[in-house]
Amino acid sequence: MLTLEAPAKINLGLAVIAKRGDGFHEIDTLMVRLALHDTIRFEPRDRGVTLRVCGAELGDDRENLAYRAALLYIRASGVGRGVHLHLTKRIPTASGMGGGSSDAAAVLRGLAQIYPADIDLMALALQLGSDVPFFVLEHRAARARGRGERLEPIELPNAALVLANPQVEVMSGFAYEHLQNFSRRLPVAEIVGRLERNEDPRLFNALQAGVLRKEPRIRPVLEALRSAGLSGVLMSGSGATCFGLAREETHAKEVVGILRDRYPSWWVKSTTFG
Repeated sequence: MLTLEAPAKINLGLAVIAKRGDGFHEIDTLMVRLALHDTIRFEPRDRGVTLRVCGAELGDDRENLAYRAALLYIRASGVGRGVHLHLTKRIPTASGMGGGSSDAAAVLRGLAQIYPADIDLMALALQLGSDVPFFVLEHRAARARGRGERLEPIELPNAALVLANPQVEVMSGFAYEHLQNFSRRLPVAEIVGRLERNEDPRLFNALQAGVLRKEPRIRPVLEALRSAGLSGVLMSGSGATCFGLAREETHAKEVVGILRDRYPSWWVKSTTFG
């Protein structure tokens, strides 16, 4: 039996450069793994794929990315075996933190250990979603370009942060549909340098303005994180989770306590870069 962690991520900035001919958008983003994670336990079976989920109501298994990843790998490998997946969810769904994509990547990596085969995991990952290749890469941080598949590992110092979500789900398609403007490329070297000097990284997310216009419940989250003295406050990915960087882990935990008292309906969590 094998158990793997599937980490959440945030986007330390997200630029949307243009609309591509294939219907996707050309992006430039800095993706960072977090210590916050889902957990997947693998139980090999003679045949078939089954899934049990704890911690969230995710609907039809056939629409679940972890389930789809297992089917895709088993069919591509030709091993003629199956697996039961036990998925424990801690990452909110449709939250801009890549939970489903990370689950799918963990399934691909896990099945590659259980049923080794000569398969390009990155190619399979891209079939499942634009964020999945990043999690297959197994690097703390990477600059992602193209539709997310052109990955350049980036070294980052560790950081503590606070995550907050007003219990709002935002689908990525919705966020891109309401994109206000295309943006310049991401100044990755400047962001990394400011993080290394413990300065505000001055982040921007091209999707944020459009999402806030349609989902005004997210705006108070950004304001609360800024008021708590956090830096680099931003909506992650397509939202609705927002984050802010703390001075240290103790500061992050203090902010979490304050926000949970003031906004008991919000999901609030402290974590670190993974």
